Amino acid sequence: MGFVKKRRAPIPKSVAEQALVRLMRVGDRLWRQSDEWFHRWELTDNHYNVLRILNGAGEPIQQVEIGRRMLSSRANVTKVIDPLEGMGVVRREGGEDRRVKWVELTPSGVDFLARTSAEVIGFAEQALGRLTREEQAVLFELLGKLLEREQEPRGPSPGPA
Repeated sequence: MGFVKKRRAPIPKSVAEQALVRLMRVGDRLWRQSDEWFHRWELTDNHYNVLRILNGAGEPIQQVEIGRRMLSSRANVTKVIDPLEGMGVVRREGGEDRRVKWVELTPSGVDFLARTSAEVIGFAEQALGRLTREEQAVLFELLGKLLEREQEPRGPSPGPA
């Protein structure tokens, strides 16, 4: 029994759909490469992101705030912070409200970021190396617009403008 040529659904061309599929393919490739990259330090990109968030804050911040700032909304912040605390690069402390946990970068964490930041920047430059600096800046702005849109309240689609 052979295959019989079947009808195909008429699917209209959509630049938005094509761009989304391409973006997901690039994202998947970068995700796999970053997993391999950060594994050298027994970390994931989410672990490193938490360290960068804490470094940028410059002071202890609430664990829930770290969750808001994370690149990956799927991350379970407690599970991401636990190994960092075990490595001694972050310190977690409870406040008066036992439900609130404060997290800060330790001196070891600051040293770790200082030692590794050039390598991480090198990885990013290699990953985006096919783009000019100007194209990288445009990509950064466009992705920012997509992230802003993602954070807008979800409701019924307004339809065409």
